[in-house]
Amino acid sequence: MKLPVPLIDPPRRALAAAVHRPSDHPPLRVRAGQAVTVGRRDEEWPLWFRCRADGGGEAWIPEAWLERDGARATLRADYDATELEVAPGDRLAVTHAYGGWLWAERADGARGWVPTRCVEWE
Repeated sequence: MKLPVPLIDPPRRALAAAVHRPSDHPPLRVRAGQAVTVGRRDEEWPLWFRCRADGGGEAWIPEAWLERDGARATLRADYDATELEVAPGDRLAVTHAYGGWLWAERADGARGWVPTRCVEWE
């Protein structure tokens, strides 16, 4: 996934310190240039908006991915809303951070978003 936020290079190592279970099933995946309807701003993470894709499905999408025109937006880059399930002690490689969330990869190769509050940096 191409991310329009700064790359952490080399990836930063972290350990999951708390359980995180995904909230959106199945995760929404949208392509650069795809249109979405922009809904409410998240109160806990204000850089994220609830969006509905024209082809169906909805998810929280980071503001940095959205080229807004009122209640409509197009995606600036491909976006994958997959949340990464983690348990305390899971080793993570973090490649991006945005708005209280991290894009990370577990040791088994699974990737997704995990809240910053659920990890401790090594």
